[in-house]
Amino acid sequence: RRILEKNFPVGKEFSFLQVGANDGVSFDSLYSFVTQRKVSGIAIEPIKEYYQELCKNYSQYQNVICVNKAVHKTDSYATIYKIDANEIIHYPDWVNGIASFNKEHLTKFEFIDPAHILEETVDASHLMKIVENTLYRNFDYFQVDTEGYDFKVVEMFDFNNYKPKIVKAEYINLYKLEKKEIRKKLRRHGYFVFFQGLDVIGINLRKVKL
Repeated sequence: RRILEKNFPVGKEFSFLQVGANDGVSFDSLYSFVTQRKVSGIAIEPIKEYYQELCKNYSQYQNVICVNKAVHKTDSYATIYKIDANEIIHYPDWVNGIASFNKEHLTKFEFIDPAHILEETVDASHLMKIVENTLYRNFDYFQVDTEGYDFKVVEMFDFNNYKPKIVKAEYINLYKLEKKEIRKKLRRHGYFVFFQGLDVIGINLRKVKL
């Protein structure tokens, strides 16, 4: 957040691509940052009820496009596992943010009743197909939070033609090899890589001051 605020002061133009946007507000400080700038971007969220809230939260920002799809490398439809909205009162708020392609990502929490886990089939598309269907051709910031699919999303991104200044992806749920490969990919495309909390961060030091 400090790096973002230093390089993109209040009132400045700022463009973003967010995969796994949830409702735009929960579990993430990006919304409070972008809405103080001249914002444009794409916010992608597959879960219908989260997407509806996402659209409401960005309704005053006409240059933010909300997309109700999952990002998937090959499939047009995908199965996502989530907690039943009717049972969510039994759990802490953060379980709203753990929907995943991988059911084990939910069942690993022993306090979650398997009977409360629902399957939802959602529309899906390759990341770059979604991007290319919009008018946006570059982004200052690219953020991924997909509860275990994060490496594959970053792998899909066309770094040769799109040059985000900052990349942030959830790292904690990746397999060991994926953790290694995501670091290598970011470095190969010229990013200085470091870690913060659960995430890996890539910074283009030619465009961004630390």
